[in-house]
Amino acid sequence: MQSFVGRLAERVLGGQAPVVIGLDPRLDAFPNQVAAGKSPAERIVAFYRATLPVIARHAPCVKPNVAFFECYGSAGYRAYEEVCADAKRHGLLVLGDIKRGDIGSTAEAYAEGHFAIADAVTLHPYLGLDSVQPFLKHCTPANGGKGVFVLVRTSNPGAKDFQDLAVGGEPLCDVVARAVTRWGHDLGLEHGYSPVGAVVGATWPQELARLRALLPHAWLLLPGVGAQGGKVQDLAAAFGPKGLGALVNQSRGVMQCFKPDDTQWLDRIEAAAKSFAAECRAVAMAQGRSPVQGNS
Repeated sequence: MQSFVGRLAERVLGGQAPVVIGLDPRLDAFPNQVAAGKSPAERIVAFYRATLPVIARHAPCVKPNVAFFECYGSAGYRAYEEVCADAKRHGLLVLGDIKRGDIGSTAEAYAEGHFAIADAVTLHPYLGLDSVQPFLKHCTPANGGKGVFVLVRTSNPGAKDFQDLAVGGEPLCDVVARAVTRWGHDLGLEHGYSPVGAVVGATWPQELARLRALLPHAWLLLPGVGAQGGKVQDLAAAFGPKGLGALVNQSRGVMQCFKPDDTQWLDRIEAAAKSFAAECRAVAMAQGRSPVQGNS
């Protein structure tokens, strides 16, 4: 079975944009006409059944945020499973935004459950290697070739509360970045990258080159573009040779780019996805052609 990072790299090399579209279902932002009168879970499934084929034309990957599904209870979680399965049927890679962080048998249970649904997941590193190791076991080719993205520098303003604290003379986020590099060291590389990636907020472009240097073989997941203020043109330092090494995330700017009473909502989603993909591809490829690389 080909790994998550291998498939991702080959899709970008094949011409797809280095983007991931966030799936954060908010019923108040859904088109009025989609499954009107149905339950929240049914409306969620119907919305993504209509939009995933469109997204698949412009992005290699989607990132469903499990919280927006879990808030509707067991029916919502079934909707999460169904949306992830639909995404895979359309050829999309699925990055489950679960942000789990626990130890021992609890972490093993999270890994087993979520990797049965998603190709990759997001993780909290606060509990240390104990909390990540159960997921890393699934990242080897023999055990599924999954991927993880560890929170290193998050996009929210409160990130500074802890991530800027000095530890051994450097910010805590840098310490975590070095750990991510160590954790991926023995898992092998595909197209120059390990299955242990890092979340680095697009809202901190002034820190991006430094963190990229600390994470030479990690795919970077870059949230924060759009509603949080991040700009695609500020993210060139995240990319390496051939435009690989980073996934720019956009959620609301694509999936909520219309008013609920707009009958042309699907066309607007496609236009937004196409524009976002083109912008990210241009930045990635321009950096990829640069003679100076951050992660050769």
